[in-house]
Amino acid sequence: MLSTGLPLAEPVVRDVPIHGNPRQVPVRQIVIHATGGPDCDPSRSFRGGSLEGIVGHFQRNRKRISIHYIIGRTGEVVRMVPETRVAFHVRGHNADSIGIELVNDGDGRDPFTEPQIEALVMLLRDLLARHQLDGAALKSHAELDDSELVCGGRRLKRKVDPGATFPWERIRAALKE
Repeated sequence: MLSTGLPLAEPVVRDVPIHGNPRQVPVRQIVIHATGGPDCDPSRSFRGGSLEGIVGHFQRNRKRISIHYIIGRTGEVVRMVPETRVAFHVRGHNADSIGIELVNDGDGRDPFTEPQIEALVMLLRDLLARHQLDGAALKSHAELDDSELVCGGRRLKRKVDPGATFPWERIRAALKE
């Protein structure tokens, strides 16, 4: 059972230089990501990193990517882009979504931690209530981005996060409590 009756702690706020204009349409989706993922270089594939490393990556990235929230392995929540602004986190769905990154390899072997799941549920409860959404608004990055990359002649799905072992049923059940 998740101990989600606690009030949502104020997330730590970090500035990120890359984000879009003020949001012009209501939030309709909340997209769950994992920080790791496939790469043609096997030494870099599925490495989720640390919270501070990921925060630093978003602060200095040059690829025009950004995210609203990051949740570390011990449950820390960092807000990178205000919800009133568009973040660049999923192709074709940025204008009407909020993005949440979970520090995780996203490979199906790296477990999501209890504190991370509890923090995610608390954040989702808050977001769903404030944006008047239900559980159907939750999406995985994988279901919204079907792009591929070619590695040594093989075609791989570019985005597989948050990964096969993400506890969707558990999250949805906790949100109904």
